[in-house]
Amino acid sequence: MKRLNRRTAIAGAAGLALAPALARAQEFPTKQVRVIVPYPAGGGTDLVARLIVPRLAERWKQTAIIDNKGGASGILGSEIVAKSAPDGYTLLIMTSAHTINPFTTKTLPYDTERDFTPITPLVAGVIALVGSPKAGFDTAEKFMTAARANPGKYAFGSTENTTRMVGELFRLKSGLKIENVAYKGAAPMMQELAGGHIPVGFTSPLTVMSHHRAGTLRMLAVSSGKRLAVLPEIPTMAEIGAPGVDQSAWFSLFGPGGMPPALAQRLRDDVVAVLAEPEVRAKIADLASEPGGEAPADFAERVKKELTTWREIAKEAGIQPE
Repeated sequence: MKRLNRRTAIAGAAGLALAPALARAQEFPTKQVRVIVPYPAGGGTDLVARLIVPRLAERWKQTAIIDNKGGASGILGSEIVAKSAPDGYTLLIMTSAHTINPFTTKTLPYDTERDFTPITPLVAGVIALVGSPKAGFDTAEKFMTAARANPGKYAFGSTENTTRMVGELFRLKSGLKIENVAYKGAAPMMQELAGGHIPVGFTSPLTVMSHHRAGTLRMLAVSSGKRLAVLPEIPTMAEIGAPGVDQSAWFSLFGPGGMPPALAQRLRDDVVAVLAEPEVRAKIADLASEPGGEAPADFAERVKKELTTWREIAKEAGIQPE
């Protein structure tokens, strides 16, 4: 009985210790929430934020502002969150470049694991190879033929380090002699593509879908193991001559490091409720993507695994931190 009583006492004490944190999580938020989008307006991350954040604000009955802080493949905006209080009032919507930046950037102003709390993915999908009809590349066959016939002549655009890394992997697996041109976001890259100033680029389907349907840009291939249900006419990268480029990408919610688990869970549960809304699910599906909602602990484990995966890919592609 003594042992049972002691265990009961320990459990009770632990419960008392957690009670204030649980109460704070339940009361959150009591003031305005700032959501950092570390890319310019008009790109995929911004689109995801504007789909999800206003609906979170409705649930919270508080103002939630989207603050675009573009630069350095998401690093500048991420640094703001890394150095903020872990109280939930400064959050980050970041791409999977979060797990790539450590292998493309020589010195980061934060520790990728220690200084962030992974909360949950919002939207997940693939990366698309996008062609410029104005440059003469409205099919994958046209681009692949021209690039093979003219080594070193053509370049590919990237919008941050996820798209850069997928582009480098595509270059490696296809054997094409093409170089990367980095842009500060998807919107400026797509302007260059639409104008015919660069032949192809890599970005998410949700970013380029409206341009693809309008015919101003064309998705040439996707980085998935099979064709997408919403875009059955678009081949995989393996089908056009780049086997092994089967990479997913995500747009996810993070908080500063050290966020109380109860608060991270509360935020994740609110995201799941928003993602369950029929209008939101339909919009995400129409953009060739899938809703997230992974539990914080599971997402944190995935972040660790992806850090290992991208380290190996960077090494294979010969990418040196700059």
